[in-house]
Parts: sequence; C-alpha cells; structure tokens
Amino acid sequence: MKTGFTSGIVIGGIVGATMSMMLNGDINMKRTRRRIMRMGRDVYRRSRRIVSDISNMMH
Repeated sequence: MKTGFTSGIVIGGIVGATMSMMLNGDINMKRTRRRIMRMGRDVYRRSRRIVSDISNMMH
C-alpha cells in the first residue's frame, strides 16, 4: 500500500509537470521532454529505494 501510494504521488507529479510544460509553448519540448523523463526515472528509483529502506528498518 505504501509503495503504491508513493509511486502514485511521484508519477502524478511527473505527469502534472509534463502537462503544464506542454501547455506552455515557449519551451523546446523535444529536449525538455527527454530531460523530464530522465529526471522522473531517477526520482522514481530514489523514492523506491527510500521506501524499501524504511520498510526494511520497520521490520
């Protein structure tokens, strides 16, 4: 439950940021989209590791 909630929050934040950048036409979307996806993957990996570390500490 906790990992699903955390990953949902992370993915929702990434989707929200992507949508707001798509609506803003001033930005070079091709390069920015790649950067967002790379940062999103990194954040998702880090948050998964943090959640697993915390759950391991609790048990």
